[in-house]
Amino acid sequence: MSADPCAVQLGFPIIPVVYANTIVTAVVPISATCSASYGNQLYANANVYDLNTDTTADSANTILTSVNGGYTFTGQLGFNLPASTQGHWVQVSVSIFSNQAGNPLTTTGEAFQVNAGTVQVITTTVFPQTSIQPAPSAPERYSEPQSMFAYVAIAALVAVVIIVTVGLIVYSRKPVSYPPSPRGY
Repeated sequence: MSADPCAVQLGFPIIPVVYANTIVTAVVPISATCSASYGNQLYANANVYDLNTDTTADSANTILTSVNGGYTFTGQLGFNLPASTQGHWVQVSVSIFSNQAGNPLTTTGEAFQVNAGTVQVITTTVFPQTSIQPAPSAPERYSEPQSMFAYVAIAALVAVVIIVTVGLIVYSRKPVSYPPSPRGY
């Protein structure tokens, strides 16, 4: 039996605050790493089953985009789960395709509990090379060169003061020669 051409990982679902008897929005991060090139995108089809009632709660489709044109793809699945799923365990089943038709490259799944009134916030970077670092603010970016310029300016000013002072001291110690006075005086 051959191995799947792509390995898929589902992230922990991100669920905002849930209010009683309301639709539950859940976002599931997804990434796939493939052993062969499939172009710039893959397709993911997903279903969510309510394990407490054994019914389908929602389904979603998404496109996974290639990271820097490589063999790794990322995206997210968004679900709107019925209010009846609050407090229930649900199962997400995902199939990955190389195009919109044909056999899946691989399948995967995960289960999680839809918790009412909780905040589940996940801050992860699945692939560090795709993370975006914020640019430093203007004061941070220029504070070091400005302070270096200030030190250089102060040092130059001190040097000028020292040179002028030494020059004045040397000049003041120089013997003074007076011109001869005119005769008769």
